[in-house]
Amino acid sequence: MGSLSLPVLIGLIVVSVDSVRNIPSLAIFGNHLPIFFLIGILFFLLPVSFISAELSATFSKDEDNGIYHWVKQAYGKDMGMFAIWNLWINSLIWFPANLLFIGSTFLTIFFPKVASHQSILIAVMVGIFWFITLLNLKGIKESARVAYACLLLGVILPIVVLLASAGIWVFNGLPTHFTFHHGLDLGSASSNMSALMVIITSFLGIEITSVHINRVANPKRTFTIAILVASILIVALMFVGSIAMAMMIPAEHLSLYNGLAQTFQVILGQFGLGYMGPALLCMVVLGSVGALISWTISPAIGMGQAARNGYMPKALGKFNKNGVPTAILLIQAVIITAFCFAITLFKNMNDFYWYLISLSTAIYLLMYMAMFMAGIKLRKTSTKNGTLLKSNTMFYLISVAGLIGVIATFIIGFIPSSQVLQSESLTAYLTQFISGVVIVSLCYFGFVIYRRRNLKSEAVEARIVENSI
Repeated sequence: MGSLSLPVLIGLIVVSVDSVRNIPSLAIFGNHLPIFFLIGILFFLLPVSFISAELSATFSKDEDNGIYHWVKQAYGKDMGMFAIWNLWINSLIWFPANLLFIGSTFLTIFFPKVASHQSILIAVMVGIFWFITLLNLKGIKESARVAYACLLLGVILPIVVLLASAGIWVFNGLPTHFTFHHGLDLGSASSNMSALMVIITSFLGIEITSVHINRVANPKRTFTIAILVASILIVALMFVGSIAMAMMIPAEHLSLYNGLAQTFQVILGQFGLGYMGPALLCMVVLGSVGALISWTISPAIGMGQAARNGYMPKALGKFNKNGVPTAILLIQAVIITAFCFAITLFKNMNDFYWYLISLSTAIYLLMYMAMFMAGIKLRKTSTKNGTLLKSNTMFYLISVAGLIGVIATFIIGFIPSSQVLQSESLTAYLTQFISGVVIVSLCYFGFVIYRRRNLKSEAVEARIVENSI
């Protein structure tokens, strides 16, 4: 299967989390951005980075790694299935939202006359996802190289352009709209608790590449370095990019829906370079494609591990010569195809987009709760040790901080955005949202029932064989 180099592994982690698309939703908080960023780091990114690195190092010599393996070791196979189910179904719900952005942006740039045709948009979305699926069937080494190129062209380069533009903006004496505030006075931002959720959800996914640890040379050291360096890069790129955008465009003029296109148009137009806007948007699309590459394969590998433990038919637990669960990837692609066609059921595309994002985030946070609880229990009971946190007190403090951040974000997630409330009532939204979370979570019991029935059947067959001897 080959090994992943340290730079490629770092790139795979960064592209899984970081996206220029997140910057407008961060920059919209303007002068309050630093304090919310600090809260997001202390109560989410830092705990997730340290605990996932510690758990990855702890089980670096095992055949399997990742969220399913960690939670299974702490609370048994059923809870491991609960964790990986929430991670996988989160990715399935999130894929159409990301594909919607990629497809609509692609058509707007290259084929604006047909960009509003829903059938063409769906065809593009489905085509992109099947291309990514076929790429991942070649193995993580090949797909990681493409994802790494997407990171360079689709994440780092656009942010460098933003920073360079901000520098020229200040040098030319143009008005800036961002100033650092001293102290913790949040002002009007305190009334908008969704700020915390936006920051934290921008950091989701840093742990998903842990399933690839057996493809890394000297995994215990390499993966630890990779996740810590990636965390620093993610914070740096998001923070400076958001500050640069907030400097050039007032927060009240930023739109969560078209903030990126709006910003590029305003900035480049100021310098007479408006014609470069489509090229930059193409780069952002590449960054989103890179994220899809990583998210398509990593949770699927965890589901393959669960299938080998009897939660699904044995055929789904088979990996090809490239170390990829072929059947799960193909089933995943079929499901996403159906989800893309489900877009036709929504009259308002923005409602569809935000509902998917909110639902997938809530489900994902349930997985993080399981991860932190598993980390705490394993610290008490496991004889294996990681490499980062020698102090039990520090480990528990970081884990509890992560739990607080995750639970708070989960609760805040039930509060809809003002844009959503313009088109439907709070009661209708909460009914749809809560129903979605409950239904998806309850589906997990189907896997548990399937495994227990198989175990009973195997036990009966074993007794029959024993009695016949």
